[in-house]
Amino acid sequence: MGLIAAMRVALVRNKLLISVIAMTFFAIIIVSAVVAYAVLATSPDLMKGFEGVVGSARSYVAIPPPYTKNLYLLILLNNIGHFWEPVRVWVWVPFIGAFSLGYELLLNAVVIGAVISFTSLMKGALYTISGLTPHGVFEIPAFILEFAGLARWHVTTTRALYGKLSGRSVDRPLLVEGVKDTLMLSLLSVVLFVIAAYFETYVTPRFLGL
Repeated sequence: MGLIAAMRVALVRNKLLISVIAMTFFAIIIVSAVVAYAVLATSPDLMKGFEGVVGSARSYVAIPPPYTKNLYLLILLNNIGHFWEPVRVWVWVPFIGAFSLGYELLLNAVVIGAVISFTSLMKGALYTISGLTPHGVFEIPAFILEFAGLARWHVTTTRALYGKLSGRSVDRPLLVEGVKDTLMLSLLSVVLFVIAAYFETYVTPRFLGL
């Protein structure tokens, strides 16, 4: 079976898991955006405080300019951090990592929702749409598949460990299937992150007039 076919099989086999994660992700984004917008729109002092925090962060964190390879690598490596960063590698640990997965999903969705509201209040809805859409159509599905791959891993390993601890033999074909699905979903996620990082580096800045 070719790589593309294997990815298609993994997507079909895990469509319910992907759908649940996608609905949860979007629901949290919407709730976060609405709450953040309501709070910031009715609290001028808080809005100014956020502006100050953003300004301070930009002065301390050296973000490479748009249209550069350094910015592309910064965005890409940050997005695929669950797969490559040693600090986050424990998200793959059975049982313990599942809690981290839930936290990361919640955190990412809340941050996206808050950024949408903050940017809309600062720059307007059109600016927000122009700034998020070009790369967002790739990046958000990539996040969903990233979480789906990690969730598939935890379901697979937890089931195998529970069977082993219960004195039963491990269902090897089921274990292999779960590992393959994890790899395919993770790989597809990385591919989408590669595309999203390119758009965010070289396309989105043009939409924003940078």
